[in-house]
Amino acid sequence: CFQKCEHCRRMGATIPCRAAGCPHLYHFPCAAASGCFQSVKTLRLLCPEHVAEAMQMEDARCSVCDGPGDLRDLVFCTSCGQHYHGACLDITLTPCKRSGWQCPECKVCQTCRQPGEDSMMLVCEACDKGYHTFCMEPAIEGLPADSWKCKNCRVCSDCGRRPAGLDPGCQWYRSYSVCEGCQQRRAAEGAHGAPTHAPPTDPPTQTLAAPNCSEPTDVPVPPPEPEPVGCNEEMQPGGNPEEAPPGDGEAPPCEPTPVEELPLDELPLDEPPLDELPPEEPPPDELPPKEPLPSEPPSEEDP
Repeated sequence: CFQKCEHCRRMGATIPCRAAGCPHLYHFPCAAASGCFQSVKTLRLLCPEHVAEAMQMEDARCSVCDGPGDLRDLVFCTSCGQHYHGACLDITLTPCKRSGWQCPECKVCQTCRQPGEDSMMLVCEACDKGYHTFCMEPAIEGLPADSWKCKNCRVCSDCGRRPAGLDPGCQWYRSYSVCEGCQQRRAAEGAHGAPTHAPPTDPPTQTLAAPNCSEPTDVPVPPPEPEPVGCNEEMQPGGNPEEAPPGDGEAPPCEPTPVEELPLDELPLDEPPLDELPPEEPPPDELPPKEPLPSEPPSEEDP
């Protein structure tokens, strides 16, 4: 019981290799998993290093092709002791499949331990063990179309958890290699992480705000020009306030007040320009009466 297994490296190995001078020891399931040749008739075991010596044994033959073929490709049925080539059964042999493997004639459901009902038998692609669909919890209506893995072989490739650490009703995806939670996370990352190519936007154009308007107009800004004469609201010389256009009485902003121009032949010639008019004088009616000047003697200096 203090011997170490050559396959799992744990103590308790009791089955030795029968090749002369070989120190390898195995547990029974580990011997099958490692690819050792086991003979039920002779109760001998040969490790993978000495499997060529099995050619001398009479049971070193495949039950399908009835030949030795590649001895490393032989798998041992733990129920009947027959050997089968993995190529003859169209299965890829792995340590998981070799350990506790059962041939098609001996395969039983791992839940009820009963054979039969082959049409309702699910076979795990990882360990090649069988399960009745009606023995599953919850029961499965029919055989799945794609590959299937049992609960002992399901391991999430993202989080590394097994069914024992998940909700019993957890769904599996991608050939039972991704759990439900990780599949939802993948879908969310795919939705938000996809790059979105937005169309290039035009450079912002400068807007010229119209005077006394609430909304800007999207027109290019012209180069600054000198302000037109007459933008103020004061009447220009010669203007007539009574001839302003009808409306609210105010000229539109930034527009010169219209000034009537008289033809040259109609201009009054006897009137001085407006700029040279003398200050207004009261009408003659309102002028104070002139007082007579006192008579002064003529000065001597006057001629």
